[in-house]
Amino acid sequence: MLIDVEEDRLIVISDLHLGNPYSRAARNLGSFVDYVIEGNYSLCINGDGVDILQGRLGRLTQQGIEVMHVMRRFEAAGGRMYYVVGNHDIVLEQALHTWVSDYLTPFLNVRSGDLRVRIEHGHTYDAFYVASPRVYEVLGMAATPFLHLYPDIYRLWSATARARIRAARAIADTPAEFESSEQAAAAMIANRGFDVVVFGHTHRPERLDLPHGATYINSGNWLRDTTFVEIADNKASLFEWRDSAAVPL
Repeated sequence: MLIDVEEDRLIVISDLHLGNPYSRAARNLGSFVDYVIEGNYSLCINGDGVDILQGRLGRLTQQGIEVMHVMRRFEAAGGRMYYVVGNHDIVLEQALHTWVSDYLTPFLNVRSGDLRVRIEHGHTYDAFYVASPRVYEVLGMAATPFLHLYPDIYRLWSATARARIRAARAIADTPAEFESSEQAAAAMIANRGFDVVVFGHTHRPERLDLPHGATYINSGNWLRDTTFVEIADNKASLFEWRDSAAVPL
């Protein structure tokens, strides 16, 4: 299993949720992969590339074939891809290893120039998921009928989680150094010597300066959005793919 790599130029995307009836990832990846190829980037899919909990087999097959053709074009151009496993696709590790990517890993340590970068999906720092992974999965499947009302229900869940954390700290009268468990986890990981920590999972793109000069970036999602992290030239930046162009966030 490859977990330590060197990459001068790397793009990180996450949460495509292929198979979800409301995923827009397949339609948006074509022109984006051209950008990745032209920029001579490697590509990391940071978890939940496919959606087992809320996906449909027919939809997954259709979107999977579309994305496979795009990724084969990327590989034919000499691109290198990594796949960090997330909570929605953890049961497909063997299939993903043989079908989607060159390297499958639970996390990725990247040396890029002077930067040391840690990439994880981030679900292992979701307090609810860690406490009750089975309940989390059941609720995820039960939420499927509500997707037509709010397709990116994960973003809503993340927002309410932050509200619950703020309320609990207000009641306990404790200082709130971080707004979420993901931010706190990123700070903990950065203390191990990483300059940049990249998560997905929450579907909320964000960038936060951590203590001691480190940075936390969440890559957002490609279920409904098109945000990504670009690591190059000794910096990590957050972008949105909009109108066939990379727009800084």
